[in-house]
Amino acid sequence: MAEWRDPSFTIVEYMADHSGYECGYCKNKNTNFSHGMWSHRMGVGDYQDLIDRGWRRSGKYCYKPTMNKTCCPMYTIKCDALELKLSKSQKKILKRMHRYLSYGDMKEDQTIGSDSSTSTMGNSEFVTPKFESKRDLSSVTLSTNDINTTRNIGSFAIETNDGNMNSNKTPVNTETQKSICVPEEETAGGASQDLKAGSTGTRSKPLKAGAGVSVRIVGGEGGAASGSQPPPTRPSCPNPNKPPCRKAKDIRRERREAKRAKFAHEAVARGESPMQTKETKSSTNQKTLEDYINEPLPENPAHTLEPWQPPSGPLQGYGSFHHQYWLDGRLIAVGVLDVLPHCLSSVYLYYDPEFSFLSLGTYASLRELALTRELQRRVSSLKWYYMGFYIHSCPKMRYKGKYTPSFLLCPETYVWVPIEKSLPKLELAKYSRLHEDPSAVDENGQVDICKIPVLHEDKLLRYGMYPSDDEDEIKEYATLVGEKCAYSIMLYRS
Repeated sequence: MAEWRDPSFTIVEYMADHSGYECGYCKNKNTNFSHGMWSHRMGVGDYQDLIDRGWRRSGKYCYKPTMNKTCCPMYTIKCDALELKLSKSQKKILKRMHRYLSYGDMKEDQTIGSDSSTSTMGNSEFVTPKFESKRDLSSVTLSTNDINTTRNIGSFAIETNDGNMNSNKTPVNTETQKSICVPEEETAGGASQDLKAGSTGTRSKPLKAGAGVSVRIVGGEGGAASGSQPPPTRPSCPNPNKPPCRKAKDIRRERREAKRAKFAHEAVARGESPMQTKETKSSTNQKTLEDYINEPLPENPAHTLEPWQPPSGPLQGYGSFHHQYWLDGRLIAVGVLDVLPHCLSSVYLYYDPEFSFLSLGTYASLRELALTRELQRRVSSLKWYYMGFYIHSCPKMRYKGKYTPSFLLCPETYVWVPIEKSLPKLELAKYSRLHEDPSAVDENGQVDICKIPVLHEDKLLRYGMYPSDDEDEIKEYATLVGEKCAYSIMLYRS
C-alpha cells in the first residue's frame, strides 16, 4: 500500500439531490432514484460499515438506492465464501477453463455467447453523479489532538489466525483510485492501456491458476465454424448402417449403474459392504472450489499461466486493487476489488469479448471467492464475498443469487436475511421488507445530529456548534449512514 499522510479519518460531502435519472435495467426515464455523497477520503473501516447499510461506490462517488421509490430496487448481496456450495453450471465453467488451458480445444456447442454476469459495454449498476465536489479535500491534514477531542475515532480491530491484532484504520487511497478505479465511461474504452501505464503500489501481480487471482488466455481460434460452408442437410430417413438412436438419459443411467457396479466390486475386494459404497464415495469424492482451480495441467499445456504465489494473508494491505487475468502474455480480464476488514467486495469486471465463450464473469467470481477463502486463512474476520446489488426485478441480474449460501440486506432493519427466505417476498413485490420480525427496527438508526463531526473552513467541530439551517438534510444523512458512521465520518460543509 502507498504511504498516507493522515490515515485516521474519512471525509464525505453529502449531495442532497433527489431527482430521478434513467434506469440502466428497465431503461425508463427519470425512474431511478438514489442518495449520493462524494468521498474526499475514505477509510476501509468506514466503507465496510457503509456497504453494510446498502451503500456502494463508483470511484469516489458513493450512492445508496432509494429502495421504496426507485423502479428497480437493488438489494446488497453477500456470499459466505467458507460455506460455498458449487452448482452444476459453476463446475462446468471451471472444467471448461481447465480443458481450454490444457488442450486449447473448444467444442462448437460450447460457444454460448456473452456471459450474463458481466457486460462488456459498461455496468449499469453504477451511476454517474450529477454533481461533483468543487473542492479537493484529499490532502487535508488535521492534528491528532483536534480529531480526538472533537469525536471518537471508530477504529476497527483485525484478528488474525495467528493471534495478532491490527487496530490501524487504513484508508482507501483516493489518489490511487484515479488510476485503479474504473468508472463506467472508462471500461468500454482504453482501460487496459491505463492499467499498464499505472504501476501503483496497489496493483495486483498475476497469479498462477492454483493461487486464485490471475489468469491469462491467448491463442486458439475458439473453434468457431466457418460461415462459408452451408450447414449439412438432415437426412430424410435413418442411416441403416448406423445403430439406432438412444435417449441421453438411458445412456447416463447405464453409466451410473456401471460405476456403482465397479465401486461395489472394489468394496467387496477390500472386505467392505457394497451397500455403504455410495455414501462413502459421495463424501470422499466431493471436490472443493480449490480442487477445481488447482487441478494440475498436462506436461505441455496449450496455454501458459504466469506464476506468482502470494504469501499468507493480505500483506498488500487493505484498499482497492486490480485483479488481473493473464495467459500467454496477454491481459484478457481485469477485476476491480476492495479488500476490506470483513469482506472482499467485487467492484467491477471487464474483459476481452473474444473470450466470452469461457464465461469469464462467472469464472472471475469463483476466483474471487477462492481469493476470499485464501485471505481468510490469515485474517479470520475476512470471510464474506460482496457481489454488489441483487436486482430481482431484472432477470439478467438474478445470477448473483446462484452463489450459495447468499444473503440479502433488509432495506429497513439492515439485517442479513438468507436469500431463500427473501425470494418469495420479492416475487410478490419488487420492494419488500425482508426481515421476518415486523417489530424489528434499525438498531443503528438513532443519531444525535449535534454530535456529528463537521469539517467547515478547514476546522473540525460538532454539528451542534455549526451555524446552519440545513437540519433536515443532516437528519436525512444521519439516517442513511447510521449511528456508527455518523459519529466516525467527517461531513464537509461549504
